[in-house]
Amino acid sequence: MVGMFFLKGGLFRMAIFSSAVFPPSQLWDYAVKLYSNAEVSAACLRLQDRRGLDVNMLLFCVWAAASGRGRLNQEELEAGIEAGMRWQAEVVAPLRHVRRFLKGGIAPADSRLAAELGRGVSDSELFAEHMEIQFLNEFLKRPATGSFGAAERGAAAADNLAAYLGHVTRDLSSDDLSDLLLIWQQAFPEAEPRLTDLFGS
Repeated sequence: MVGMFFLKGGLFRMAIFSSAVFPPSQLWDYAVKLYSNAEVSAACLRLQDRRGLDVNMLLFCVWAAASGRGRLNQEELEAGIEAGMRWQAEVVAPLRHVRRFLKGGIAPADSRLAAELGRGVSDSELFAEHMEIQFLNEFLKRPATGSFGAAERGAAAADNLAAYLGHVTRDLSSDDLSDLLLIWQQAFPEAEPRLTDLFGS
């Protein structure tokens, strides 16, 4: 649910918009399920804060392989990165900045009102993240083949992640790799990480 303020009859009132306005999205359903794992969400946020990575792109890379669509081609990957970076910079990051700012000292503003504003901004941030997931889903038009086993899907996901990381960061620390491995293992618990180039053979 997302809150927006509008002026009616001289008073500001709250209008609530449901996530039902979004069309069905396999990526969204998958992302919500995977991200609901507390360890995955914590690892994603650490990568976001430490490296500036787009959590939605991380989930997109994993989902493409997990759904049986295999490795992202160059066009698919670059389209996702370009659109995601612009959306994050122009929409999500400003909302995140305001949300985090409202958690700190906000005097002389009324703290109760600031908390209410913070909840509205948080809902708007989530709505914006959902919008990004939606257009990332649309970038991948290929149908799922359903022919990949766990090992093949896991290897493809690791390749997708490596390709994305190669576009946005020059090096990875051991902490980065540990967080990526945690996400990957929750997505592909039956796969062997040593059989992928990302985590070492």
